[in-house]
Amino acid sequence: MGYQIDLGAWNAVFAVPSVLVDRHIKLAGKEQLQTILWVLRHAGEPFDSSTLSAALNISTDSALDALDYWTDCGLLVRSEETFSPPPVQAPSPEAAPASPQSPASSPQPAEQASIPVLPPKPKRLLRPDGLYLSARIQESESIRYLMQEAELTLGKTVSPALSSALLSICDDYGLPVEVIVMILHYCKEVGKTSTAYIESVSRDWAQSGIFTLEAAEEKLRALNERRLAWGKVSAAAGLPRRAPTKKEEEAAFRWVKEWKFSPEMLSGAYERCADHIGKFSVGYLNKILERWHKLGFTTMEQVEAEEQQKQAEQNNKKSYDVEELERMSFFDLPEDL
Repeated sequence: MGYQIDLGAWNAVFAVPSVLVDRHIKLAGKEQLQTILWVLRHAGEPFDSSTLSAALNISTDSALDALDYWTDCGLLVRSEETFSPPPVQAPSPEAAPASPQSPASSPQPAEQASIPVLPPKPKRLLRPDGLYLSARIQESESIRYLMQEAELTLGKTVSPALSSALLSICDDYGLPVEVIVMILHYCKEVGKTSTAYIESVSRDWAQSGIFTLEAAEEKLRALNERRLAWGKVSAAAGLPRRAPTKKEEEAAFRWVKEWKFSPEMLSGAYERCADHIGKFSVGYLNKILERWHKLGFTTMEQVEAEEQQKQAEQNNKKSYDVEELERMSFFDLPEDL
C-alpha cells in the first residue's frame, strides 16, 4: 500500500509578485486586482482586452483601464503584436467531399460569399507614431499647449502612449484642446488618470456632442452632482472609499437628488438592509427607499412610528391567537375528565 501527501488545491498554484501585495493591495481597485490575478493565472497565454472583459464579466473600457494601470506600474508590458483569437472550425458537412480531380468540386466564389460576415467591432483610436507626434507638437501651438497642460494637471511626465492618445482625441474625436484639458482635470479629480480612462471619458463626451466650454461645464456639473450623491450614500453606509459602479451611481443620484433623502434616512435604510441581508445591496436599499418615497416619509420618526404600529399589530394578533388556542383546547377536553 502506497501513501502520498494530499495537497488538494495546492496542486495547482501560480506565483504572485510580492510588490503586488506590498505596494498595490490598497491602491488598486477591485477590477484591477481581478485583472492582474487572471493575467498571472494565465501567464504565457495570449489575450486582449476583449478576452479579459469576457473572462471577468467587466466592460472593455474597464479591462483597458486595468491593463493600463498595471502597465504603468511596470508589472505588464505591452506587446506590439496584434492579438488574433484562434479561428473557429466550421463543422464538417455530412456529405462526402467531391473528388479533387473533378472541376466541379472546387468551391465557387458565390458559395463563399453566402457565409454571413459580421460587421467589425468599433476599434480604439489608432495611436500616431513618435515622429508624427513630434511634428505636430512643433507645428501646432495648441497641441504643444495641450501636452504642457497634461503634465501640469497630472503632475507627471506624460507617457508616449498618453501623448499619442491626446493627439488622437483632438484629431479623430474633434474635441477642442480646452475641452480636453477639462477632461484631464476631471480625471485627476476622481483619481483615474490612466490612458484608457481618459480615452473612455473623451469618447463619451464626443458621442454626447460636448464640443464647447459651456457644454463641458454643464457636463462636469452633472458629473459632480452624481459624485457628491454617491459620497453621501457611501458615508451613510460606512463604505470604504471606492469608485461606484454605474448602477450604484445612478441609484445614489435618484435617492439624494430626486427623492431628496437626508443622510439620516440613508443611514436608516442601510441599517435595515444590513439587518436583513448582512451587506450593502443597491437593489435592497432601493426597495426600502422607494417604499418610503411613495409613503411620503421624510424623517426617521415617521419610519419608526410605522414600524412600532406594525409591531403592536403583530403582538395583538399573537395574543389573540394564543387565547383562541387556549379556548379551543378547553372545549376539546375529553368527557371522562
